[in-house]
Amino acid sequence: EAAAGRAAARVARRGGVVVDRHEVAAMAARADKAALTRADLVEVIGAQLPLMADNPGVAAAEGGVDGSAGDVVMPRQVIEECVDAVAMRLTGPRLAHQREGTERFTVDLILVEERRVFDMVDETSLRNACWVREFDTPEALGLSAQQHAAVTAIAASPQLVQPLSAPAGAGKTTSMRALRALVERQRRGTVIVIAPTGKAVDVAVAEGAASEGFTMHAALARLADGRLTLGPFDVVVVDEAGMVGTHQWRALLTHTTTAGVKTVMVGDPHQLAPVKARGGMFTQLCEELPWAQRLSEVWRMHDPGERSASLALGQGGPAPVRRAVGWYRDHDRLHCGDQVTMAADALEAHQGDVTAGRDALLIADTTETTDALNRRIHDQITEQRTRTGRDTTTVTAARGHQVGVGDVVLTRLNDATIEVRDRADVTQRLPEAPVRNGQRWQVLKVDDTPDHPRIAARRLGDGAVTVLEGDYLKKQVQLGHAITVHSAQGVTADSCRAVIGDTTTRNLAYVAMTRGRDTNEVYLYERTITEADHHRDHPAPDEAGVHVAQRGGAVQAARMMRQIVGRDEPARTAHRTAADTPAELLPELVANLVAEHHSAVTRRHVDYQKSQRAQRDRTLDRSRGLDRDRGRERDRGYDLSL
Repeated sequence: EAAAGRAAARVARRGGVVVDRHEVAAMAARADKAALTRADLVEVIGAQLPLMADNPGVAAAEGGVDGSAGDVVMPRQVIEECVDAVAMRLTGPRLAHQREGTERFTVDLILVEERRVFDMVDETSLRNACWVREFDTPEALGLSAQQHAAVTAIAASPQLVQPLSAPAGAGKTTSMRALRALVERQRRGTVIVIAPTGKAVDVAVAEGAASEGFTMHAALARLADGRLTLGPFDVVVVDEAGMVGTHQWRALLTHTTTAGVKTVMVGDPHQLAPVKARGGMFTQLCEELPWAQRLSEVWRMHDPGERSASLALGQGGPAPVRRAVGWYRDHDRLHCGDQVTMAADALEAHQGDVTAGRDALLIADTTETTDALNRRIHDQITEQRTRTGRDTTTVTAARGHQVGVGDVVLTRLNDATIEVRDRADVTQRLPEAPVRNGQRWQVLKVDDTPDHPRIAARRLGDGAVTVLEGDYLKKQVQLGHAITVHSAQGVTADSCRAVIGDTTTRNLAYVAMTRGRDTNEVYLYERTITEADHHRDHPAPDEAGVHVAQRGGAVQAARMMRQIVGRDEPARTAHRTAADTPAELLPELVANLVAEHHSAVTRRHVDYQKSQRAQRDRTLDRSRGLDRDRGRERDRGYDLSL
């Protein structure tokens, strides 16, 4: 951050006449995508030139852009010059019939960052391979046959970078718990879990997948300053690996491979991409590393038909997707209408689930929708408490939300300084289970003292209690009856009701439709207005101004769902984008990098196949030798079967 700021000041100093490519590239590398349009580069670089943004023009020094002294260089001209200096094209040149923004660019620092990750994934260490015994059967480890094959392959492999791709509900945590049992039984090392969110860390540790855990941000900080040290017998499990940015992979793998530590990447390539970070690396490694493991069986949903539908929704082809959408339609899981009606219908169904005592989840694709749903539920709780004569005191939390007793709130920032206590014994502190971003809490008591408002809350899940107050309450606590899809990733509930617009993407819809064990229903609304809508007769509000509900049929809802599934926008690395372009259309440097990477991938597959054949031959030889030895001993009157 500091280097990029200094670079921006230096570039602005002379009006952009002298451009240092490395400094400008450092600014452009702060983008959250690896493949950028020219407009993206202009925005990223321009946002870091505040000195120029304040001036209507910048007087160029001697030797200006056009060679004359005293010319005025407009900020836009300078930014364009910076873009020209660093942009490296990843696609073919834009043709006459193509729209502006078709071309994709990157900068050399992004390519170097990706290349460093690719260079580390082949590291091996025999000390980090576990023996898998004959008694380590699927039944003994509590795994399915497929889970057992993946876990034992990861444990026995000397490869230090081990991706595990698994769909939502495939039992990733169960698999990692078995891996921990294998690792800790034979070695002196420990299993550490690292995840993008504290909520994912807490779940993994609570369910026994690791002995300790850290968020990715905290882990990298601790590794950098020496507070966290790794030994050659340790194993690092990265949960929700699809949400980890490329720059974080580079930093983490640098530490782990140097220490000879095995890094197990666990995630679903079809779920949500990193937020404000370059993604696509996990997906690419799952495809390119021949020793990557994959799970394809789903266990979360109780209905086998819904399991198959969820798989097709994430990764199936046209025919499986049609069958999946047909299953959702036939089982009344798809609804459509206007936004207000869909939100109201989802809320009504959600409240029915809550009344029935089910673990219910209500999610939406925008914060505006979740705010509206949260306010509605809060008002209903307040009205009910008023009728029964109970306390209706509220305090103001983040986003202007009014919070009272009975509300569910969401914490939005990790804070280990807030005391959390055991629900059975409030005198016992729980430092190992701090307040995390994304946790939901039930409000028990409210103190609306003007100078020091606070709430007492019980955490949903483990029942731990705490007091939220001060700036944390005002800035980092909000109503959490309804949450966004991003906040819901990694959550499992009995039922899930999702309100999403027709312009959303496949991965968001996939996450929304895979949270519930018993029920997953989506309420679709049209966010876009087409020309035909201007001529359509819509029912007008009645005289009281009450909204008139508009609902579509099952066929219309299925058509909207198919459109969403077809809108697949996965995060991609710069190397992957360039590899999809013919080499003759790429700049020479980019084409050479792509060719080198392709050669490395091919060589890796060949070497891996040779090593696998050699391993099978050694195993067969040992088996034959043991059989010969047993035969000779039996001839002598001994039995070595035991």
